[in-house]
Amino acid sequence: MEQKKPYQEKGTSKRKPIFLISATIIAFLIVITSIVIYRAFYSTNFPDGENVVVTVPKGASFSRIADLLHENNVVESRFKFFIAGRILGWEENIQSGMFEIPPGKTNYELLKDLRYGRLRKVFDITIFEGFDTRRIANVLQYRMGLDSTKVVELANDSTFAAEFGMQHGSLKGYLLPDRYRFFGDYTERDVLSKIVNEFWNFYNDSLQRRTEELGLTIHDVIIMASIVEGETSIDDEKPIVAGLYYNRIRRRIPLQADATVQYALVDEAPRRLLYNDYRVQSPYNTYLYRGLPPGPINNPGRNAILASLYPAEHSYLYMVTDGTGGHIFSETYNQHLRAVRQFRQFRAEQERLRLLEEEQFQRSTGSSGE
Repeated sequence: MEQKKPYQEKGTSKRKPIFLISATIIAFLIVITSIVIYRAFYSTNFPDGENVVVTVPKGASFSRIADLLHENNVVESRFKFFIAGRILGWEENIQSGMFEIPPGKTNYELLKDLRYGRLRKVFDITIFEGFDTRRIANVLQYRMGLDSTKVVELANDSTFAAEFGMQHGSLKGYLLPDRYRFFGDYTERDVLSKIVNEFWNFYNDSLQRRTEELGLTIHDVIIMASIVEGETSIDDEKPIVAGLYYNRIRRRIPLQADATVQYALVDEAPRRLLYNDYRVQSPYNTYLYRGLPPGPINNPGRNAILASLYPAEHSYLYMVTDGTGGHIFSETYNQHLRAVRQFRQFRAEQERLRLLEEEQFQRSTGSSGE
């Protein structure tokens, strides 16, 4: 009589195909998942085209960042980019800013660049010594696209200025000339804050103690430095010029600084001053009013500030340009008059040579045309 196989063997034979089918499905899913993950990380996005500028707002969610990149044709698949970011766990590590992204980036490359700020658009801006606020604002508008009107308004906002310890109603004089690096997402407020903070980094405790030793306020020093900056661009002359003006203040002699008169001619481009200009009614006209003017006339650089804190010791009271960019300094008025005559002779000779050169050029042009 035929014997029946044990029940256990029957169950095993039935489960074996099911196990094989399940293992095959799992293996298939693993392969498909691996392919999806690989493509999510390493598929090239838009290999052709130009760089795309995308601004990631501060505090933007990772989902919003994925939307921005997809909307701006940086990533072809929002889903793949989002998955790659979630797998890496970098959702909270994306930097804000303006990014200039070249074509052909993989999602993994993009995520690294966004995490470490490698593609953040930066602007290297140089603010030169003696620039006034409006000129700085124009540079920021031209180079970074900021609103120049807003920059000026913010710099003259007394509430904003007070945030940095300025009690004189504006940031004028405290926008320290230097070479700055700004990121593309910087606002007008961000830029001004960085510049003023750089001023305070420079004007450290040591310089503040020196200010107290001179019996001055920081504002006094900045006003003097702005005049020195306006009068000479030669660094070696700046301590001499500062010492000259301190000598005049001690003797209660008006500073008679041409740079302050130029500043008093509101909205006029710098030009050669005329006799009537020296009579303009303004508290900044140091030909009419003794002592320092009420505020800085520009934003002085480090050398002018240091010169105003550590002026040269001498007896000079007068100076006049020597016609070559420098100045002739005098202790007495008679010496000054001689220096003025010397300058006028120099200028007359320069004019004579200019006219002679122009005449020779015209003759040469005429003869070659015959």
